[in-house]
Amino acid sequence: MFNAQARDLEFYTRVMIAVSACGISFGLPFALYHLFWGSLVISAILIPVVALQLAALISLFRRGFNGFAAWSIAIIQTGANIFFIMEVGMMASYWLYASGVANYYILDRRPALLVNVLACLMAVVFAFDDPTYVVRYCAAFAMINIFLYTFAVQLEKKNDELDRMLTIDPLTRVGNRTAMDEALTRVRNLFDRYGTPATVIMIDLDHFKAINDTLGHSEGDKVLCRVADQVQARLRPTDTLFRYGGEEFIVVAENTSLSQASFLAEGIRQLIANHKGDQQQAEADLTVSIGVAQLRDDESTNSMVDRADKALYKAKSMGRNWVCFDGELERDSAEQPAGLSSRQAAG
Repeated sequence: MFNAQARDLEFYTRVMIAVSACGISFGLPFALYHLFWGSLVISAILIPVVALQLAALISLFRRGFNGFAAWSIAIIQTGANIFFIMEVGMMASYWLYASGVANYYILDRRPALLVNVLACLMAVVFAFDDPTYVVRYCAAFAMINIFLYTFAVQLEKKNDELDRMLTIDPLTRVGNRTAMDEALTRVRNLFDRYGTPATVIMIDLDHFKAINDTLGHSEGDKVLCRVADQVQARLRPTDTLFRYGGEEFIVVAENTSLSQASFLAEGIRQLIANHKGDQQQAEADLTVSIGVAQLRDDESTNSMVDRADKALYKAKSMGRNWVCFDGELERDSAEQPAGLSSRQAAG
């Protein structure tokens, strides 16, 4: 559900910058050597390769990680090594091992494997003439790719587990504060770029301390998980639930106006209040108080959350089991009083 995409892109940008810098650092001296003392053909291959890698490096600094830079570096360095082998012979085949390893750093594992297999086939068909060497080379190249591909699969699994540990609340299995901050940053960017509205719904369990005191903390934990599951089931695909702390939850509702979010919040309030079953009375009587706030032009997401928090305490002061929103609405609805509840408005 949650991921660290921005951090991942930053990591891969640094990796690709390192790969490009290495390619330029090793390729340029060889190009200059062959230009003055070696083969002009090799120099004619290496100089454009170095220039293209430099262009990719500039693109990485300006735009960060991007598909153009990744595929450019992979194809350029792999293609250059194939031509280099065709010109020099089998003695230059070790360069293809280096580019094959680098491809797994700058491409996803499947494209990297595809590029490496094609490179191996081209080298075998066009550059190698010794069958014995072909078999040895293909076996070694296959072993390297099997190892790298397997390692990439395991690394992805470990990264997914780490992302879940960093972004998911271990008790309720909804997002934690770190994931919430990422979601708020995303909706802020969408709001700034496209004017997409965003709203937060802050939910607090009423008299939750009494449940812990009478039923015990283990039962209190079960109540938190039950409420999280109920709220999660009520949300839309564009809504995301986070545990804000203790018995408080926050819903980040993307592309949602204040009126739409208030309707959603009232549905959540009714769902929790109407829940019955075989629980003990303290749990069966559980209700929630909710505060709602919509993102404004001139404020940060932290300010929006603070306004939702104030609206939540307004609901508490009204006797709990209410949905309230900030009274300072958009200009076209400013006449509505602060603390108006969707339950009150509906009745």
